[in-house]
Amino acid sequence: MAGDLLLTGLSGLTAFRNVLNTTSQNIANVATEGYSRQRVDLEARNPQLTGAGFIGSGVTTTTITRFYDTFLSSQFRTSSSAASELDAYFNFATQVDGALANQNVGLSTALQDFFNAVQAVADDPTSIPARQVLLTEGEVLENRFSTLDNLFSDLTTQLNGSLQTNVTTINNLSKSIATLNDKIVTATGLAGGQPPNDLLDQRDLLVDRLSKLTNVNTNVQENGALNVFIGNGQSLVLGSTVNTLALQPAGFDPGAVDIVFKQGSNNLIVTQFMTGGEIGGTLRFRDEVLDPAINTLGQVAVGLAFAVNEQQANGIDLDGQQGLNFFSEPTVAPIQLSGAGSLAVDITNPVDITSSDYSLTYDGTTYSVRRLSDDTITTIADGDTVDGLTFDLSSVVSGDVYRIRPTREAAYNFSFALSNPRDIAAALPVVSETATTNSGTASLSAITINNLAAATLPANVTLDYNAGLQQYTVSNATGGPLAYDPAANSGDAYTVNVAGFGDIRFTLSGQPADGDAFALVDNAGGIGDNRNALLMAGLQTTRVLSGGTATFQDTYGQVVADVGRRTQAAELNGAAQKGLLAQTIAAKESVSGVSLDEEAANLIRFQQAYQAASQVVLTSRTIFDTLIGVFR
Repeated sequence: MAGDLLLTGLSGLTAFRNVLNTTSQNIANVATEGYSRQRVDLEARNPQLTGAGFIGSGVTTTTITRFYDTFLSSQFRTSSSAASELDAYFNFATQVDGALANQNVGLSTALQDFFNAVQAVADDPTSIPARQVLLTEGEVLENRFSTLDNLFSDLTTQLNGSLQTNVTTINNLSKSIATLNDKIVTATGLAGGQPPNDLLDQRDLLVDRLSKLTNVNTNVQENGALNVFIGNGQSLVLGSTVNTLALQPAGFDPGAVDIVFKQGSNNLIVTQFMTGGEIGGTLRFRDEVLDPAINTLGQVAVGLAFAVNEQQANGIDLDGQQGLNFFSEPTVAPIQLSGAGSLAVDITNPVDITSSDYSLTYDGTTYSVRRLSDDTITTIADGDTVDGLTFDLSSVVSGDVYRIRPTREAAYNFSFALSNPRDIAAALPVVSETATTNSGTASLSAITINNLAAATLPANVTLDYNAGLQQYTVSNATGGPLAYDPAANSGDAYTVNVAGFGDIRFTLSGQPADGDAFALVDNAGGIGDNRNALLMAGLQTTRVLSGGTATFQDTYGQVVADVGRRTQAAELNGAAQKGLLAQTIAAKESVSGVSLDEEAANLIRFQQAYQAASQVVLTSRTIFDTLIGVFR
């Protein structure tokens, strides 16, 4: 009997020593990141059968359980990934938003100052100081495009650096998880299936950290090893096997990078599958904010350069010469992704230029142009135009694939081309004269020039009215006769073409008498003429972008508003997601976290139980000594 009592007491001592050790472990790790509270599970030993029934034989420790909820942990990782994604997105987006809307950095003020300077030249076309101010504002505009482009370039570098850091961290975490998998499998086997709780906590903590970088899914193998999947189900860790991530340059943009699974010489691109976490937020910022901002800024640069250059070329300067380019002329350089041919692309209608990138493929039968912003596919032939781009397909061969980025480098290449204030073409090369014999009330006005080829009009263009036919006969130009019914056509615009000179557009109005005449003559010595400067100033409010639906300010303002909207949405959504994350953390901590009050109470309770078990051992010794004394 004394022996049974001793064994029962010793089992209690052993069990409560385990309990006290585990309680002490909980208290010691109250501030340890990723630690899950542990509990000793006790079970009564099999009782012994006696004549009086079954007598208990003590207690045994069955296992040490950690308080861990798989559902709450999965929910925490999902919330953590979403919060990190929005945080990374917001941190990058605020830099673009702050720059675009800044008066000292953004484009709005520079555009306004430039056109104000153009108007000043129109107000006093012979003023050299006014012309010099316009040249200065042109240089400021060039610097502003350059400043924004440099900012975007720096952001691209920063973005790529962030991706590289995160990819390196993922690789390190995945290797550590695989190492812990080996340790857990070994420890579980040595312990006869008992869980190595501290190793499990360490592994789960690594997975939690991984979830801050990208979306993570996991499952547990029968041997206890954990499989980790990222992206669209790509396996990162399978037991002790690790797949390594890396960055490689994107083929269509030397400044952009793709995320790949390293597979020898044939890496698998997984960029499009990397969602959630810091990587997902960074990539989403690049696709939704950075790339559209760069392309839209380039769209403004293309439209501004072409529109101002075209108007400048349709006028004459202070020396009577045709206007030179105000800005450098934008060009398009297709990027060949595969094939052996070559492609040439020209901007022929800048009004229709969009901020999208394009791809062109040729399968030996069909030339297909895909607008990447909305996946619109257009089948074309040689010389066709799509969105203001004309394609020369004469050297394209079967199997060719190209990427076309018409606005991507436009802000970078935007430069001011004039240096002499006298070269500003403020005047038009043509003026109108009314015959002194005219007896009607007709007038010719609103002259504009298109496609000017020479600064001097070869010969006077005359218009003579025939009242019976209700038309003007045109001499020294093509495009006539001009039908003119005073009741129906007054105020209509007409165009005639002078060979070797260009198109002359004007408005006819009023009631002409039979034989009334007008002449379009060379504007020799018209240094005080401001008509072309006025037309150039009018470009500020003319819808010359997005198919004739937007001004320069409209287009730039649209990207400013879009970036601002996305930045604000990321801030608000991030705040909401952080609130959800806090709730998830609280729910997870309520299960896995250590409560010092609870553990202190347990420490006292289990200490008393340990002392009581020791008293049982002492009692059994006393009984044993008594029995020995009796037999003596």
